[in-house]
Amino acid sequence: MDKKIRGYYLTDREEFVEFIGRFIDVDSSLDIGCAGGRLGERLVATGVVKVCDGIEPHPDAARLAKAQLRHVWEGTLESTSSEVPWTSYDLVIMADVLEHLVDPWQTLRFLRESTSSNCRLALSVPNIRHYKVSFPLLFKGEFRYTDQGIMDRTHLHFFTRQSLVEILQECGWHIQAIESKMKEHYRKAFMPTRWIEPFVTKQYLLIAEKR
Repeated sequence: MDKKIRGYYLTDREEFVEFIGRFIDVDSSLDIGCAGGRLGERLVATGVVKVCDGIEPHPDAARLAKAQLRHVWEGTLESTSSEVPWTSYDLVIMADVLEHLVDPWQTLRFLRESTSSNCRLALSVPNIRHYKVSFPLLFKGEFRYTDQGIMDRTHLHFFTRQSLVEILQECGWHIQAIESKMKEHYRKAFMPTRWIEPFVTKQYLLIAEKR
């Protein structure tokens, strides 16, 4: 695998691991879009979950993940859904996946109906309201796609904090916890951060439970 691609699929997500660990302590988990399996491996290594399986459409990434996770289905969520034992998982993870789905509403409803009653969701989703996107759009009329990041050209949907909360509620989920991922100096330099938070948050991290 190309080194650049390998690095992308094996990115550490320690802030997400730490966030999930504050609210989750379960036996089994499923990471949808698990990339190279690094996130699931870290969740197991830190004791947040006992086992983690994965679904990954990229063949090279799936091969990496198979060395990290208990079981990996190679393919999309749609193509593998009939093979996955949904009711056996206490936690379903989608790290930067929701924005890539053709119909995130359908997926969220499917997960609510197909998983066990106590299953929770852990999500990370880019914030389209970040100033590097919203300011050029507002003042210059620019809305340019990039190879990665908030404006990744493979994103099919965009979310703000409010629209993210709304889609989860609409699909039968209740937000248990939500956190803003921003550079630390914003928290230190500006008080209160709530005034600038919508414009400097790169991602929102969420835990959701069934309503």
